[in-house]
Amino acid sequence: MTAPPDESVDVVDEERIVPHGTLEVTWFVRKNDDWQHVSEWPGASVERLSAGAGTVWQNRTELRVPRGTCLMRVESQPREARPQSPLDYLTRGASKLPRRVRRSYFTVGPNGALKVALEP
Repeated sequence: MTAPPDESVDVVDEERIVPHGTLEVTWFVRKNDDWQHVSEWPGASVERLSAGAGTVWQNRTELRVPRGTCLMRVESQPREARPQSPLDYLTRGASKLPRRVRRSYFTVGPNGALKVALEP
């Protein structure tokens, strides 16, 4: 049985300004039973992109992976703040907002196209 062909995949990690904080997007690639950040994949090429308005930073990563490889996109953003009274703010300080984390899974198809997958 032959191994599936390698495909070139481009993904963008970033941090953007949103209400109540920043939205962070990070990509990982499945390696055996673990997840590895895409920038750590052997032969990965990372390029810093120029950040536009409302963007803190962006990194574009190009990597070659076998067709069928699973990738995970992790999006983290602050939840809405609960209203605080001025007295609460003065006595307890600004509360750190809990973050909402959403994971999306993809498999690599022909020509590096990412197909939505339900689970890794």
